[in-house]
Amino acid sequence: MKQIGDHIWQISAKAEGPHLMIIGGTHGNERTGVEVVRALVDKGLSLEAGTLTLALGNLKAIEINERCSEPHVDLNRSYAEDLLEREPKGSYEDQRARELAPHIAAADYVIDIHATNKPSEAFICSLFAPEHLRLHDFFPVSKVLGDPEYILGGAPVTTDEYADAFGGAGICYETGQAGDTSRVQEVLEEMLGVMKGLGLTGDGGVSSPVGGKEYYTLSHRILLTEAGFTWESGYGNGSWEAFTTGQVIGHHGDEPLTAEYDGVVVFPKIDKHWQLGSSVGYLAKRIEIDTN
Repeated sequence: MKQIGDHIWQISAKAEGPHLMIIGGTHGNERTGVEVVRALVDKGLSLEAGTLTLALGNLKAIEINERCSEPHVDLNRSYAEDLLEREPKGSYEDQRARELAPHIAAADYVIDIHATNKPSEAFICSLFAPEHLRLHDFFPVSKVLGDPEYILGGAPVTTDEYADAFGGAGICYETGQAGDTSRVQEVLEEMLGVMKGLGLTGDGGVSSPVGGKEYYTLSHRILLTEAGFTWESGYGNGSWEAFTTGQVIGHHGDEPLTAEYDGVVVFPKIDKHWQLGSSVGYLAKRIEIDTN
């Protein structure tokens, strides 16, 4: 395996095949992805076909074990489609996104390994297009979250969305809670299974399809206003908290946030990540899609 950039590695087989990129540490405190990428680099992999690129994301944030190198500057909101054409912003995250972007754009499949800041079962985030659905079955999760309206970032700005914009299939894999490294070996085996399933390797990993997914789309950002926000009892403690139409989920000051549909809370933020005018969490609703 050859190092082709700062903590970016690549190996290619003689035979043609798909190009898979795996990223860990886009957020520095999400340690499972960091350890999985390091393990893959050290594994001495050989490929039967295609190309594998491995990368660590936010190197400064990894070093200090924080989500970002400085508060509220998010590498996973840095991948605007015109990233390489516009003027640099001057932040480390912008610089690092520019270093990673050409490799993301060149890949057929990109898996960005993440974790949530509050408790959550593992799940994946991606589009529901055929090439994405092909990958979904190789993740042992029951839930898939889409964001076709770009509610998360207001525009295509995440790693997986950047891959999508350049003709690839991007997957954000939420492996559990940040800081919990108990699933490192399990996630490593899953990544080896994806490699096998895509035909890059001949053995190793778990490549038995796991079906029966539930599909959800993001539907609402809960913004922090000058009135403040408080969660209703039972909400805001972790992802996938269910609510029904008419339930009060929280309050903007004295004004209740009342559910207009049945759904779930996802990505509730911890207090240190709250910022006026930014989201403190999101709502999503279940949908039915044709997976055939």
